[in-house]
Amino acid sequence: MFESFLEAELTKRIGTPVEIALSDGLVEGIITSVTGNLLTILQTVGYGYGTTTTPLTISIPAINFVTFSPVV
Repeated sequence: MFESFLEAELTKRIGTPVEIALSDGLVEGIITSVTGNLLTILQTVGYGYGTTTTPLTISIPAINFVTFSPVV
């Protein structure tokens, strides 16, 4: 039940910066898609000239909590 609510909320927030807590750590990125129980974010890795963006797919049931950041 909660997973379907979270999936619906994440779908409404496509394009929003997000911080996601998983059992093994935190990830940050911008929500790019939600399909079934999978969330895809565009994760920024590195600083300065070494910055790259990498798509990361996360299983929604694996999420412990989500923090949304305002779009600037």
